[in-house]
Amino acid sequence: MIANLFTVAEVEEAGLRSALAELLAVPEEDVDVADTDADQEARRWDARVLCTYRVLPPGDLALELDISVEDGTSGALTEAELARGLAARTATSVLHPSLDLDLDSAYWVATTDGRSVRCRLEAVDSDEDTTYRVDVVEEKVADLPRARVEILPEVLEYERIETPVSDAFLATYPTGTTSSVEGRVHYCLRVWERLVRRLVTDRWGPRGRYPMALFQRDLQARDDLAQLVTEAGDQHGEGLRTVLARLDDDFRRATEPAPTTETERWWRDRSPASIPW
Repeated sequence: MIANLFTVAEVEEAGLRSALAELLAVPEEDVDVADTDADQEARRWDARVLCTYRVLPPGDLALELDISVEDGTSGALTEAELARGLAARTATSVLHPSLDLDLDSAYWVATTDGRSVRCRLEAVDSDEDTTYRVDVVEEKVADLPRARVEILPEVLEYERIETPVSDAFLATYPTGTTSSVEGRVHYCLRVWERLVRRLVTDRWGPRGRYPMALFQRDLQARDDLAQLVTEAGDQHGEGLRTVLARLDDDFRRATEPAPTTETERWWRDRSPASIPW
């Protein structure tokens, strides 16, 4: 097993060695810990656990850890479990990559009080070295006081939500550039169906929340489709109307009247039964 972690505060080599030994159920002499800039000749490369750390320039994070655990080690853990265990034993939050999102910035913070909090990690390049900034956390983390606390929209954007109605129609609909009618139909129709699926299932991401700004963005996609259906051409226009009617019916059933000044865009005259923001 190979793990790539970050610590918020510095941890002494002895502290890392002791924590890893306890976590992985091996004697401390089976754990080799060394600075990447130190003399590597003296390392015990046959150790069951190898931990190479790098001291980071001033920023939100202190150490970068590359940890390799020999196959068959009795206490072998997942990367997330290793991060949580280290956080509990070293008195510092520990970051590990988010495997469910294909984003370089998507990380989890394992906190010292046992929580796992999503965060956005940004690399800040300088003339000398790369430092790191934890820009946003979804819950307050005591040793990351400068991070903003808010929902991460990219988590919701990249969440896998099936769009079978759109997929069936778009399979035979032409493709085009992002700004073309075809490209805009592909984008807006899937955005609209994703919102409809969220409403029908009352599923608002892993935290059960959805920012109003994203909800308004999704409604804008339906605004655009009202115009695009007139620009899709005779060959595809009727099919697009049929697909929209089906999704609109689902939208009506999953929402409640919320009287506004809207007259033509009826979908803006309705709201979710349970407000997710």
